[in-house]
Amino acid sequence: MQVTRPKTVIMGNIPGTDVYRNLHHYKEAQRIPGVLVLSIESAVNFANSNYLTERTSRWIEECEEEEAQEKHSSLQFLILEMSAVSGVDTNGVSFFKELKKTTAKKNIELVFVNPLSEVIEKLQRADEEEEFMRPEFLFLTVAEAVASLSLKGPSLNNV
Repeated sequence: MQVTRPKTVIMGNIPGTDVYRNLHHYKEAQRIPGVLVLSIESAVNFANSNYLTERTSRWIEECEEEEAQEKHSSLQFLILEMSAVSGVDTNGVSFFKELKKTTAKKNIELVFVNPLSEVIEKLQRADEEEEFMRPEFLFLTVAEAVASLSLKGPSLNNV
């Protein structure tokens, strides 16, 4: 089950810190308006790419609805925390390409946090014209990403 339905979680900020944790395990964790932080905690491959596509799409839709209900500005950034992604295969690469297309249609920037070097290399080789592995959207920590993105996104200035 772990292979076909890998652990994926929405992360939130622990107020007063630069720490991001699972929203469902840490009740004090809060989502940042305009940002959806997802942690993928396994390799991305043929066995789980469909599940990840469905799960991610559902979370994006739910987040957009929540932003609209709370009268926040729209979702601007999807941050993928990838430190536990040990590898990607061809289907995994396709997942990231499709995710980039989906987010681009919605004017959401796709941001990568802490992918392993072999994952970066594989995605860059496959990224001929997609340009989804741009250096300005590649960070070591979620806190670093949010801090940098707050300069780009008007609704993130209070982060």
